[in-house]
Amino acid sequence: MRKANPCLSAPEVKAMMKYSVVLAIVCTLFSSRSSGQTKAELIASKKMYEGRWINKNLKRHLSIDYDNSPGYANINDWQGKLNDNNNTVDVYKAWIKNGILVMPESKTDLRCPYCEILKKDKSLLYRCRGMNTNSRQFIDSVWFIREKP
Repeated sequence: MRKANPCLSAPEVKAMMKYSVVLAIVCTLFSSRSSGQTKAELIASKKMYEGRWINKNLKRHLSIDYDNSPGYANINDWQGKLNDNNNTVDVYKAWIKNGILVMPESKTDLRCPYCEILKKDKSLLYRCRGMNTNSRQFIDSVWFIREKP
C-alpha cells in the first residue's frame, strides 16, 4: 500500500492560487456593496431625516446625522433637556434600507430590539419590535415632528 503524498504538485498549487485570487476578488466586491446604498440614496436619506426631532408629549428627542458615516446614520435618543448633567443619551447606528432607517436587533451586552424610522409626511415614525421574538409585529411606536431651531 502506497502512502499519500501530503504535498501539492506545482500545477495544483497554481490552480489553488487562481481560485484564491478569484475568491478574494468576489469577497471584495460583495463587501464593498454591503451597505447597499448609492450616493443618491444617501443624499435623499440625509435630506429626509437629518436634524433634530421631538415628541412634545413624551419630551423625547432624536438627533439624526450622517457625519463621517459610510452608509449609515447616527441617532441620538434622549428625554428631557440635553445638557451637561444629562447622561442618558442612547446612541444607535441605523442603516438605510429602501428609504427607511433600520436598526437591527442586537443581542450583545448592549441589547436592543429591531427598530426602524420612517418618514410619513412631515413626521417620523419610530417603531420597534419585541426582543428575542420572530414576530414581525411592532410593539412600540412613537411619532416625532421636526424640532424648531
